[in-house]
Amino acid sequence: MDFFSEMRAPRQSQALSRYYDAATFDFLSMLWRRRGLILGVTCGAVLVAALALVVMPRRYATDLVLQFDFTRDDTAGGGGKSSSVALEASTLVESEARIIRSLATARAVVSRLGLDKVSEKPASSLSSLVAGGVDLVFPPWVRETAREFVGLGGSTSPPALRDVVAQGLLSSLTVGNDSKAYLVTLTYRDTDPDRAALIVNAFGTEYLRRKMEASTSASQRSSQWYGVQAQEARINLARIEKEIEEFRVRTGFVELGQDGADMQQQQLRDVLTQINAASATRLAEEMRLRRAQESIAAGNVPQATDLGGSPVVQALLDEEGKARRALDEMISMAGDRHPAVTRLRLTLTSVQDRLKKQLAQSVANIETDVQAARATETALSARVATLQTKSIEARGLEGQLRTLQAEATAARDRVKQLSDAQQQASAVSELRPVIAQILAPAEVPSLPNTPGPGLVLSLGLLTGLAAGATLSFMLEKRDRGFRSESEFALENHSSCVGLLPKLEHYPNGLESLVFAEAVRSTVAELFPPTNPPKVVLITSSAPGEGKSFVASAMARVLTVMGQRVLVVDGSPRRLLLGENFPHEALLDQCLPQVGDSDSAATSIATVRRASGLRDGQNVYSNPAFEAMLREARARYDVILFEVAPVLLSADCALLREHADTVLHVVKWNDTLRTTVSATLDHLTRLGLDVGGIVLNGVDLEEQGRYNATDRGQAYRNYKSFYQASA
Repeated sequence: MDFFSEMRAPRQSQALSRYYDAATFDFLSMLWRRRGLILGVTCGAVLVAALALVVMPRRYATDLVLQFDFTRDDTAGGGGKSSSVALEASTLVESEARIIRSLATARAVVSRLGLDKVSEKPASSLSSLVAGGVDLVFPPWVRETAREFVGLGGSTSPPALRDVVAQGLLSSLTVGNDSKAYLVTLTYRDTDPDRAALIVNAFGTEYLRRKMEASTSASQRSSQWYGVQAQEARINLARIEKEIEEFRVRTGFVELGQDGADMQQQQLRDVLTQINAASATRLAEEMRLRRAQESIAAGNVPQATDLGGSPVVQALLDEEGKARRALDEMISMAGDRHPAVTRLRLTLTSVQDRLKKQLAQSVANIETDVQAARATETALSARVATLQTKSIEARGLEGQLRTLQAEATAARDRVKQLSDAQQQASAVSELRPVIAQILAPAEVPSLPNTPGPGLVLSLGLLTGLAAGATLSFMLEKRDRGFRSESEFALENHSSCVGLLPKLEHYPNGLESLVFAEAVRSTVAELFPPTNPPKVVLITSSAPGEGKSFVASAMARVLTVMGQRVLVVDGSPRRLLLGENFPHEALLDQCLPQVGDSDSAATSIATVRRASGLRDGQNVYSNPAFEAMLREARARYDVILFEVAPVLLSADCALLREHADTVLHVVKWNDTLRTTVSATLDHLTRLGLDVGGIVLNGVDLEEQGRYNATDRGQAYRNYKSFYQASA
C-alpha cells in the first residue's frame, strides 16, 4: 500500500508548475509595463559610464615580488638557542605583509623619496572642474575654513603632511601573499607609470633595509649584552679564586692525593694499628699475670713462659731441687735427727725463701708490664681521638674547599660560554642574512590597468538594467491593491462577482453599455433564481470604496427587473440616498428605460441614519429598528443595507443576525490587500456569508498595462460586441 500516493498526485505538480509559470509571467509583464523606466535608468547608467571613461584618468599598475626563505634564519645563528614556540611559515609571511603595508613603512618611503616636499601633481580635468566650481560658489574664507577643518589648510605641519601623503600611498598599494610559495606581491596603481614603478620599488627596498637594520641592531645588542655578562663573570671568577687562596692560607688544608687520602687519615690508620697491637699486648700481659698469681696462690711455681724466662728463678728452682734431693738422701741414710739433715733443711728453707722473693719480684715485674701496656693503650686511644677530631675538621674544610672549587669551575665555564656567544653575535651582526629578497623588481608599465571602454559600458548597461528592474519591482511592490478578479481567488479564496469600470472617464457612449452590463452581471450572480437573498449587507474595508455608488446602481437594476428595493444608508450622518442619488442622470442614460421614470423611482425606497457614532450606538438594538426591518421584509423584495467600514465600526457584528449575505466592495488598485484580507477574516469570524466581492472603479485602460486575465480583458478586447448591440 502506497501511503504517499496522494502526495505524488500529478495535479499538485501541475498546480505548482502553473504557479511558477504565473509568477514568471507576472514578473516579465512587470518588466514590460515598466520598460520606459527601465530604459531610462539604463540609458542614464550608460551615460554615467561613458562620462566616467571621459573624465577618469588612466591608471597604471606595476608589481614587485618578494620571496622569503625562513630556513636561513635558523642556520644564521650558528646553532644558537631557538624559540620554543613553533610558527607556521604562512603566519610569518602574513606578518611580513602587514609590516610592508604599515604606516611606518609608508612614512619611510615618503621621506626617502621626498614626496612631502615636492609640489603637487597637476590635477585631473574633473578635479579642476570641481575646484573651479568651488572657487566660484564659496568665498575664500569659507574655503580656507573647510581646508583647516579637514586638515588640509596652509598651516599643516610637516608630520601631518607626511602622514597624509603616506595614507595616500597606502590607499593605492595592494599587498598580497602566497603562503604556499612564500611570496609577497606589492602592487601600486598611479596615473604616472614611472611614479608607480618608483614607489613600489621604494616600498620593497625600504622594507629590506628596515629588516636589515632591525636584524643588525638586534645582533649588536646581543653582542653588547654578552660582553657585559662575560666581564661580570670574569670578575666573579677572580673573586672565587682569591677566596680559595685565602682559605688555604688560613686553614693550612692540603688537597687530597691521588689515592683519595690525606696525611691525617694516614696517621689515623697507623695509630689504629698500633692501638690494636697495644690492646693485644695488654691482654697477653694480663693473662700472664693472672696465671702467675693463680699458680703462686696454689703453691705452685708459675710457668717459665709466664715468668718471661727469668734465669734467677730457674737457678733457684734447680738449687731447690738439689737441696730437696740431698735432704731426702740424708734422711734416708742418717734419719731426721741427724745434724746434717737439719742443715740441709735450713738450706732448703733458705732456697725456698729466696725463690718466693724472686717469684714475688717476677709477679711485680709482670704487673709493671701490664701497667705499661695499659698506659700505652690509653695514650694511643687519646691520640686516635685527637686524630679523629682533626679528620672531621678536615672533612668540613674539604667540603668548603670543594664548594669553592666548584664555583670556580662554573665561573670558568660561564666565562667561556659568554665569550663564545659574544664572538658569535659579533660575527652574526656582520654576516646575518635577510630572510627576504626581491625576486622580481617592478618595471615601468606600458599599458594602463583601467578597464576598457567596452567593459565599462557593458557594466553600465548591466547595472542600469539591474537598477531599473529593481526599481520597477519596488514600485510594483509598493502598490499593493487588487487589480484583477483572479487575485481574490489566489489570496483570499473568495469569488469576485462583479468588475465595475470607472465612469468618470466614459460618461457617455460605448463604455456606459459596458458598465450597465457589468452591474447587471453582478446582480445576476448575487441573486440566483432559487432562494435569492433578501437582506444584503454592502460593506467595505475603508471609507471611499464606493458602497453608495454600487448600492444605487444595483437598486436601479433590481427595480428594472421588477423588484421592490429598499436601500438603507447605515453610515453615520450621511445624506439620504433619495435626495442625493450619485450619478443618477448617468445611470438613467446607461440603463434600459422600462416604463416611465416615475414608476421606476417609486419602486426604490431609501432610509438613512441621521445619528452619529457618539449618539447612535444603540440604533440597531432598538426595538423600533427591528419592527421597521420586519415590515421592510414584508413590503420589499430586496433590502440593500449599506453599513460603515467593517474594521472601523461594529455595525456588521450587530446586523449579522439580520443579513442573508454580504457584498464586499473593494476599490480597484487602491485598497491594501492586507486590509481586505483582515476584513474578510473578520467577517468570517462573525459568521457572515460573503456572497461575493465587487471590484469597483476599474480603469480598463490602466488595467490593460498589467495584463490581467479577467472580465476587464474581455471588455477591452471585444468592444465590437457592444458596438453591434448599441
